[in-house]
This record gives sequence, C-alpha cells and structure tokens, in this order.
Amino acid sequence: MKTLTKQLFELGKGIIEEFPEVTNPLYSAADDGGIECETGEFLYGLVRLLKPKHIFETGTYTGISSMYLAQALKDNNIPDAEIFTCEIDAYHKNRAEKLWQQVGINQYILCKLIQSLQVIPALPDYDLLFLDSEPQIRFQELIKMFPYLKEGGYILIHDLFGHLGQGGPINPDHPDIPNWPFGTLPEEIKNWLKEDALRVIPLPAPRGLVLLYKTRKEDYHV
Repeated sequence: MKTLTKQLFELGKGIIEEFPEVTNPLYSAADDGGIECETGEFLYGLVRLLKPKHIFETGTYTGISSMYLAQALKDNNIPDAEIFTCEIDAYHKNRAEKLWQQVGINQYILCKLIQSLQVIPALPDYDLLFLDSEPQIRFQELIKMFPYLKEGGYILIHDLFGHLGQGGPINPDHPDIPNWPFGTLPEEIKNWLKEDALRVIPLPAPRGLVLLYKTRKEDYHV
C-alpha cells in the first residue's frame, strides 16, 4: 500500500519531488524551506482527528503543508471547510496553486498574496493555525491571531523547538537580534503560558515543530 506522501507526490510529479531531509535522513522533504513529509503526515492526521472547518496558515511557500492539510479536509468531507494561506512572493503562490490544482485539492485552499501581519481575519473562530512564515514575525502572528482562534483550538509553529528559541547564543551574523531567529518571546505569550491560557507541546521534527493548545474554561487547571 502506498503511503499518503507517495500518493501526493506522485500526483504532484514535475512540481515536487521527495528527498532525504538534510539534517536527518530518517525523514524526507520536498525542499529546504518547507515542512518535512512526516510533519505533513502529522498535519494530515491531526486534521482528520480534529475535523476543523477553518484553518489559517502563514508562509505558503511551495504549498506542501497546505497540500497535506487540504487532503485531510477533502477526506473529512465537511461542507465549506477551507484553508486560508498567505504568501508574500508571487512565484511561490503561483507554483503552490499549480501544485494544488494538479493534486486535486485546490478547491479547499484560498491563497492571498499579502504579508501575514496585514491580514484582516475574515472569521472570529479558526480551529487551527499553522505558522511557517519568516521566523522573526511568527510570535507576532500568534499574538495577532490568538483572539481569532477558538477555545480548544491548536497552533503549530514550524522550525521552533521546545525552548521556544530563547536563551541561545548570539548569532554572529545577526548580533542585533537576541534569541535569533525568532526573537525574544513577547510578554503577551509569556502571560498566556503563565495563566495556562496556552500550553506547549514540543514535537520531535528535525526542523522543529511546536504544538500549542488554547485552553477551554472547562479544562483542568492547576
């Protein structure tokens, strides 16, 4: 039986190709800027489990993460379910849209050429956020979108590890950015963590992946 990744990459042949992940050959990826294929399969499984209707994504790039997410929406067969994704480079947007068309999931994705922090959210109740734009603005994306995420909703931040990018050595190429590349954790996020409004679960993806959960009032709180 073909894996989900094999099926999707066969459909996307000519646009994407699977390669060993550069930092860990036990994993694979289509390029060095997007998600690992195993992360894509995790996204697919999470969406199949959560049955979300509205997903918000930043950093479309090649469209790999959107492809896995949209395939899950397609398999969930929930009417009007959709991913909104934003990209700042027209080349990436056009390539991604060609991929989604070829794979057969383009009807589940709305892609806009816009900077993520300029987006005016169309909905008050997103179920899932996937943040994978420029690292230095991802904490600000979380702050911007947190009020638009349902209680009980989830956030995934790619390229981030359990230390949340804090306390590392100064990068000599970027001495002006403490805690490069993500920057210093904003006070708003620190407060949400202290108040148990937000919980962190690091996941062992080689490029980094953190799952955050927006707690419900009825959840257990210490």
